[in-house]
Amino acid sequence: MKISRILLVLGALLCIAPAVIAQQSGIADETVIIQVNDYLITKADIMDEARRLLHQNPLIAQQASEVRAYTNLVQQGLLLQAAAKLAVPLEQYFALADEFVLKEIERAGSINNFLLEKNNELGVLEIEEFRDYIYNNYVYTHVLRIVAGNQQTAGKGFRVILEPSPEEIRREYKENHEYRMSPAILKWSYLKFYQKGDSAQAHKDMVDKALTDLENGAISVQELIDLADDAIANTGQPEDTATWVLDFVSSASTGAYKIGPKSNFGSQGTVSLVVITENTLPKEYPFAEAQSIIAKRLMDERRMKVIDDFFEETATKANIWVTDDIPGLKDFISQMIGRDILANTPGKNSEEL
Repeated sequence: MKISRILLVLGALLCIAPAVIAQQSGIADETVIIQVNDYLITKADIMDEARRLLHQNPLIAQQASEVRAYTNLVQQGLLLQAAAKLAVPLEQYFALADEFVLKEIERAGSINNFLLEKNNELGVLEIEEFRDYIYNNYVYTHVLRIVAGNQQTAGKGFRVILEPSPEEIRREYKENHEYRMSPAILKWSYLKFYQKGDSAQAHKDMVDKALTDLENGAISVQELIDLADDAIANTGQPEDTATWVLDFVSSASTGAYKIGPKSNFGSQGTVSLVVITENTLPKEYPFAEAQSIIAKRLMDERRMKVIDDFFEETATKANIWVTDDIPGLKDFISQMIGRDILANTPGKNSEEL
């Protein structure tokens, strides 16, 4: 599956999203709507994933979060297929995830405290949900590191991805104007301050004081970020971001902030805001300064192409079934994985890789 294609697919298929989302408006159930080999995806899974996405990034549009939920879960099914092919130690990671959960509960002091923390941070509701979240992250990281040549494959060593030659670097500098320019840098963070205790006014006063200290130079932007209970770092102007954020970050200077509207996700009394950590204009620089940056960009592009090609190949060999009961869903998944989905039936064994 082409990972870099996902954003394009999201944009192109938002027009069919309402038809898909309309099917999810009732009570969630365990009806299987997508199957990737032996990996089953239900209506409830989609709704849970969309809920977590909205909680972790309230800046995303709700419609886009549901479309992305389909993308994430299909990709997860393909990752598990890839993990088996690459001999990733799945049972070991499952045990590590269990161990991590126990340590987190012990650190929090109780199961209730643990669930409250993880609900605030990630939007998870149950211990098993958090365990699965950690497990899938382990698998995702391991597979991507192997495919990108940063980790050995069992018995096969590292995947070799050739670095660009000096001639390639010089040619790109000469022929590609953007390589002669340092890119504009826009970095910002989305901060959340959770209310502690019953006093909403005391909580508001605490946040107001922190912002006043920032304006007066008593604290830095980083110190404000450190004070937040949760912080999501962002670069540029990501797609699907709320309009009020894009309007602000596109013109705000370093150190500027904007308090966000009240969110329906997270603890009551949560104050959220966006703060600019860096906003600089592009500038032209000589080859001596540019060559290391060009080399890194070319290498990153090669790694991304290797990852794209690997998942596209994985998708071609997977047995994928999609329900016909949700209008537009089969076409959406077909475009996402880059091939047509044949008329198959759920429960069929996956093909050998």
